[in-house]
Amino acid sequence: MSEQNTLNAIQQIKKTLENFMVSVGILSGVILLIYFFTYGALVDAVGSSLIWFEVVTSIMVLFVLLFLRRVCFFLTRLKLGRRPDCSAVLKKLEFVDLAMDENALSDKLARSNANDSVS
Repeated sequence: MSEQNTLNAIQQIKKTLENFMVSVGILSGVILLIYFFTYGALVDAVGSSLIWFEVVTSIMVLFVLLFLRRVCFFLTRLKLGRRPDCSAVLKKLEFVDLAMDENALSDKLARSNANDSVS
């Protein structure tokens, strides 16, 4: 894979990750906001199953927000993992690598390719 193709794949992966992070963050915030305003009404209501649903799902949403980068990286791998140009790059990346600059990340991948071919 050429350096330009690798750089384009890295940019596509970073853009997709950024879009997922914004979308999942907004969705989680809206869900928690809705739960905040409906919690008082559900406490006064007779049925308790819906309040337990809100409690359990709000804890799940909280964990999604705590591990937002990992969750979005997983979603990015699901979305772009079948594309041949991105799958080769995604196999060598971890979610912490995407915090690096595109050029530095491209250089790191080129060095790992050189090390793999020498071994």
